[in-house]
Amino acid sequence: MTTFKDIFKSKFLEQFMNNISISTVVITLGIAAIFSLWVFFVYKLTTKNMVYSKSFNNAMALMSIITAAIVLSMQANIVVSLGMVGALSIVRFRTAIKEPRDLMFLFWAISNGIIIGANIYAIALFLSIIITIAMFILDLIPSKALPCLLLINCDNFKTEEKAIKILQNKKIKYHIKSRNVSEQRIDLLLELSASMYDNLIEDISKIKGIINLNLISQDGESQF
Repeated sequence: MTTFKDIFKSKFLEQFMNNISISTVVITLGIAAIFSLWVFFVYKLTTKNMVYSKSFNNAMALMSIITAAIVLSMQANIVVSLGMVGALSIVRFRTAIKEPRDLMFLFWAISNGIIIGANIYAIALFLSIIITIAMFILDLIPSKALPCLLLINCDNFKTEEKAIKILQNKKIKYHIKSRNVSEQRIDLLLELSASMYDNLIEDISKIKGIINLNLISQDGESQF
């Protein structure tokens, strides 16, 4: 005897057993591929890091296609959707993402896949346009020059005082990060906050008693 509960279950399952046509799959994944290339080139054009990871960019771009395929599969069959939810819940990614900007691009790629897999192409288009414009506008905003590190190796404290005097004459703000004193030499590490260091190394190197000089640029956030 067929009960109302059986009818409800059958109707509910029929809604998730719709066959997705090949044309729908091709169109959806094709659009996802186009947006993947979009994310790929925006990331490549706006990256200013010294080390550009092409493998990360490739994996991030393909994430949209993979996510779109998963969403399509979940729409086609409730059994598959429940299985994917269970499978994805136990997946753990061990790759550390150091840059918040990389995390934003990765989330953008995944969001494109979800939105395109749900056949809401307009939202994916407007989202990508807004993010692209925002990225290029923010990229045009000048940032404050990052401080540099100056490592001075000298033989005595008088030589150190002369080097500090040159920094003061050039009106370069400095902050002593460390000072290592031994019997034969003094190792002084200074953090300099200036955009130009004209002839700084040349002037300090003329001081008698200077053993070695190193001017190092650093990446990160400015603290000045």
